[in-house]
Parts: sequence; C-alpha cells; structure tokens
Amino acid sequence: MKNILTRTIKQVSAVFSNKGYVLIIVLIIIAAIISISSEFLTLAQTNTKYLQSFTNRQKAYWVARSGINLAIELLEADKKGSVGNFISGDIETDPNIDSYKDIWALPLPEIPLENGNIQIHIEDENAKINLSVLANEFVEQTPYYIITQRFFINMGLPLDLADCILDWVDIDDARSPYGAESSDYYQNLKKPYKAKNDALDSINELLLIKNITPLLFYGLGGGNFGLEQNLVEDNKGLQNVIESLTKSAKVEIAKSISQIKIGKEKNRALYNYLRVNGDRSDYLNDINKININTASYRVLSALTDSMTDDKVTELIRRRLQKPFKNVDEISDIITDENVRKNLLTVRSYIFKIRSTGKVGSTTLSIIIFYHRERKQIIFWSEA
Repeated sequence: MKNILTRTIKQVSAVFSNKGYVLIIVLIIIAAIISISSEFLTLAQTNTKYLQSFTNRQKAYWVARSGINLAIELLEADKKGSVGNFISGDIETDPNIDSYKDIWALPLPEIPLENGNIQIHIEDENAKINLSVLANEFVEQTPYYIITQRFFINMGLPLDLADCILDWVDIDDARSPYGAESSDYYQNLKKPYKAKNDALDSINELLLIKNITPLLFYGLGGGNFGLEQNLVEDNKGLQNVIESLTKSAKVEIAKSISQIKIGKEKNRALYNYLRVNGDRSDYLNDINKININTASYRVLSALTDSMTDDKVTELIRRRLQKPFKNVDEISDIITDENVRKNLLTVRSYIFKIRSTGKVGSTTLSIIIFYHRERKQIIFWSEA
C-alpha cells in the first residue's frame, strides 16, 4: 500500500512538472511572437517612411529639374530680347548686353507648383575672375594672374595665394617664387597627392591648394576680415527697374539710385568672386572676360593698379543709371585700352543656375553651369 501511494505521488508530480515546462515554453513563444511583431511593425513603419521620403525626393528632383528648364528659357529669352513672353508690359531689353536689369538677374520669388514649389537663382559667372586661365599650354602667366594678385591684396591676403593657384593650373612642375608643386609640397603631405597642372574642374578644388583654408574659402576669416568698413550686401541696385517708365517715375528712380550705398561686399567667400569655367586654350576669348555691368566691387577693384575706391564707385554709379553698351564708355576710368579690349566685356556667356525643388519637408537642389552661346550644360550636380 505504501509503495502504491509513493508511486502515485511521483506520477502526479511528473504531470504537474511537465505542465509547468509546457507553460514556460508557451510564454517564451508568445514573448518571441510579440517581439517579432513589434520589430515587423517598426520595420514596416520605417519602410513606409523611407518609401515616402524616396517618393518625395523623386518629386523634388523633377520639380527642381523644371526650375532648371525655366531658368534656361529665361536666359535664352533674354538673349533674344523677347522677355515679354514672361513679363507683361512694355519692356525693352538689349540682347547685346547683360546687366542686373535683365530678367535673369531679377530676385525671382518662390514659384508654387501642383506637387511643390521651386526657388530659382541665376548668377553671372562672367562677373568673376577665371582662375583656370591664369596660365595655359602656351602662356606661363596671363593678365588674369595679375588681377588675381590684386584681388588677394585687396582682401588683405598674401600674394602667395595667386602663385599657389598659378602652379596648380599651369602645365609644368616648376614652382613659382611663392607657389607650390607636387615634389616640394603636395607629395610631402600626410595624405599626398599631385598638383593638378590643368584647369580646375570645380571652384571647391581651391580647398586642395596650399594655404587656401576653409576659413578663407568660405570668407569666415583671414586677411582684413572684420577690419573693413562701409560694407554693403551687394552692388546690384534696383534690379527690377523697367526702362519704359513715365518721366516723373524716372526722376524718382534717379533720386533713389543716387542714394544707393556703394561699397565692398560683406560676403568674402571666394566662390562669389572667382570661377573656373571658360576657354583655357585661348585666354583672350570673350568667354573669359569680366562683365563690367555685373562685376562686384571687389573684382572691379582688382582690374588695374589705378582702380581707386572713387573710380570703382563711379563705375558702379554709372551702370546703375544705365548699363554700359560697350567697354569704351569707361575709358576715362580704365584708360588702358588693352585691358578694356582684351579683358572686359558688357556681355555674359556662362551662368550658374541653382534650382531648389521642395515637396513637403523634402528639398533637393540642382546646380548647373550653362554655356548660353553653345546652349550647353557644362556642369551638373545635385544636393
């Protein structure tokens, strides 16, 4: 009897023990299912957000692409003198000159579209100094090298910078007096590389050149930074002035122009004053020339040794009244005919276009450089 009772207790304990074991397994499985379901839900939500973000980015791209097409149409219309297709009213434009009164230069508002909106900005590259033609396969130094030297001097920066850029774009490995070449500098860096010895592909390439630090490149310090006085935002004037106005309106505008403050621009970022695109093989090509109707105060100051502040101010004052139709209109300011004929122009050929498309909270910018004479996009980037 005692043996039977003992055996029965053992059997019951075993049953309860097995049930407890099964219960633990069930709980573990349930916990695992909950965990997997939670991860799946999170993954699904993430994928949905990613898909939405991807979709919005694609839409933003095409919105920005539309802006690029519109900007090109504006430039082409301006060249033909047919801006009436874009702006109503009796508007006259001279297709033989480019200035800040042209339609491409207007501060365009944000343009709403069905799927988002576009912001377009067009910038004249002929207002800048072309660094790629400081030297080429035929000439060790061009006049643009001297202009670049003056530009850096006026910024309170050392002459070394012009020599370093010259050595970067010339074709040989012979170092300029204050420059740098592969053997004596770039190959000795912790992460060595070679001097380009060719035209620059992008203005950002300046950051590879000796002594051009991010601080200088972005205009955040160096030289006479913080010491200059009477700075202005820009010297573009009344960009939206229409020539066909009443006599009284023109008088009021003339008064307004006379009160506009002219001076060095606040922004010291190098990419606002220097460029890389043009015709390297022929530095005298019109494409490389500097447009006196759009050039900044800082660039105009570097054109000759005799460009005093008074002369630069007078030049800008005149163009605010009426854009120059030819370079000889400033013969009393820049008396050197070789400079006027060979380095200056009143037309522009290459333009930088930035088009930003926005869909929801997603934005995408497309930046191109457009060669209007060739009707060709010579550079394209997205960000």
